[in-house]
Amino acid sequence: MSAVYAPPSYPSHDYKGEGEIITIRCVGEVVGHLTRKDWESIGWLPRPGLSEEAGIVREIVEDILRRFARDGRPMVDALAEVLNKTQHDRP
Repeated sequence: MSAVYAPPSYPSHDYKGEGEIITIRCVGEVVGHLTRKDWESIGWLPRPGLSEEAGIVREIVEDILRRFARDGRPMVDALAEVLNKTQHDRP
């Protein structure tokens, strides 16, 4: 069965080769990893079994990525918004 409708999203990359990994945190708890290889594609890998607070941060990240993609905004803007709204580490 083919999908009839899928919400807009940024393209995902292939996770091969060099890129950037940003660890998103909630008061020390790792919420997930945001990855990118270029300024066109992005990956979001949330951790399972999050606390309630970390689950809210996961929802914030996912909402930003969905909303910005839906509105046709560049991925760089979505990444900047996620970093502005969350605690995070950079490599």
